[in-house]
Amino acid sequence: METTFATPSFWTYFIGSYAYYLPFVLTMVWAPLALFGLSKQNGMDTTKQIIWSLVILVVPVVGPAVYLLVADTEYEKKFKQTAVGGGLGVLVLVWVLSLISHI
Repeated sequence: METTFATPSFWTYFIGSYAYYLPFVLTMVWAPLALFGLSKQNGMDTTKQIIWSLVILVVPVVGPAVYLLVADTEYEKKFKQTAVGGGLGVLVLVWVLSLISHI
């Protein structure tokens, strides 16, 4: 049986749904972590906290990831690198598999 764009396989639907929903899941995990870490920062002035809050909430996936990797002091460095790097790695892998499944 030949797979074409007119008759996508189960694999195409499965990987496609992951490629579609994974950025939402990453945002739902990283944004609360970033906002909680931001609320615990005592040395940062209010203006910077407001700017970071807007970046975290308005720029999905990238905003929380950048905050966690660059500005957060609440969590250990290894935890932040694992959470963000692992999430981005899975996202790239799913996107590549999604592209391959269309071939």
